[in-house]
Amino acid sequence: MKKIINDWKHLKGVHCGSAALRDICFYYGHDLSEQMCFGLGAGLGFYYSFEQGMSPSRIIQPRGPLMEINFLRSFGVDVTDWKYEDDNGRASDCLREFIDRDIPVLIQADIRYLEYFDSSTHFPGHIITVCGYDDSESVFYVADNSFADIQTVSFENMEKARSSKARPYPLSNNWVEVESLEDGLDSEEIILGAVRKNAEMMLEGRTTLRGTSSIEVIRKWAEDLPGWRGIADWKWASRFTYQVICRRGVCGAAFRWFYRDFLKEVSPALSPYYGAGLPDEMNDIGNKWYEMGMLFREISESASCGSGFERASELAFDIYALEKRYFSSVLRNSPVNASAGK
Repeated sequence: MKKIINDWKHLKGVHCGSAALRDICFYYGHDLSEQMCFGLGAGLGFYYSFEQGMSPSRIIQPRGPLMEINFLRSFGVDVTDWKYEDDNGRASDCLREFIDRDIPVLIQADIRYLEYFDSSTHFPGHIITVCGYDDSESVFYVADNSFADIQTVSFENMEKARSSKARPYPLSNNWVEVESLEDGLDSEEIILGAVRKNAEMMLEGRTTLRGTSSIEVIRKWAEDLPGWRGIADWKWASRFTYQVICRRGVCGAAFRWFYRDFLKEVSPALSPYYGAGLPDEMNDIGNKWYEMGMLFREISESASCGSGFERASELAFDIYALEKRYFSSVLRNSPVNASAGK
């Protein structure tokens, strides 16, 4: 049997999660930009992982936790976290059952096992939307932000991709189905709530299965960076850090320029409380992140790291100060009744 969700359309995007949400919004009749999806999901964050056996041995992630879940809750979806299934066969059966009902399913996957990427690097947590399957070919059809066309993943590799135990984010067939998105919600309330929520998450910290995301983790990273000169894989860790900041679906500056564009789009709702300066502040933060990414590229291409990690540490402390000031100002000036989700 072959089944693809009726009237499913896909557009190539910037970031995996926000592009997937944008596709789902379009399917349910909501014409939202990808930046809007990211911002309404309170998408900014910062993780820092360092574990024995990881490759590279030091990994940062500048996106926040549960962005997709935050967004869906704002549009009336009754979900508080990703769903999990330890049994691979049952997880695959569930995918087909939802597709049979024309319900798209967001999943998290390790790109190493997605054959269309042809990658030998583990990258768990990549978001794609399952929109069809073909039993005769033993493949699922998926929408991936990096590709304009629908891609196929074999049943066997889909199980591997969804249950990968690669650190720092081992997977257990993480998914959430999206049966509908509500109409008629107060867009200004959602916008103000999402901006406040992102500030709260960064200042207070949020801990999930992936670890803890917060601006204080940026400070911890800044403190540790001089010690990177002593790790065996400093060149690979530096190259991967550059990629995560500048190239891997982050709009060039650790998602900060991406979030800036969201702030510009929603400025009419924000200006009565924050004035017109938030996009400019976020742009300045993004400039610092871009500078950081270029520095890590330079380090990765050098025969010796020299004083590169000390320079990176100083820049990370600058970023920490800028982000703390920005998010503290957002929280201080937020209307008291602003709340994201339900």
